[in-house]
Amino acid sequence: MSNTPNHEPRYDVLWPLSRKAVKKSAAAKRVPDLNGKVICELWDVIFRGETIYPLVREYIQKRFPGVKFVPYSEFGNFHGAREHEVTATIPDKIRLHKADAAIVGIGA
Repeated sequence: MSNTPNHEPRYDVLWPLSRKAVKKSAAAKRVPDLNGKVICELWDVIFRGETIYPLVREYIQKRFPGVKFVPYSEFGNFHGAREHEVTATIPDKIRLHKADAAIVGIGA
């Protein structure tokens, strides 16, 4: 804080937002029909995925009976002490299962 000529206090401030670290990119196109498609589930084992993923699966299968899911247990916990190791295996596993889409993380 410093005083200006009219003795009003002057405060130094910082802009609360930083510069963007990541450039915007277009989102991937939606898969219009999930019948015959493979969806991989990825979960960081933090918030209720064991409860929510079965509900999501059921909802999607009602609309698209021909959809196939690869459960999150196939991919491992990509959060925590082994996150770098587990994360490094995800692209190969997605290719192995010939995934068309993924559901990544379930949070509050």
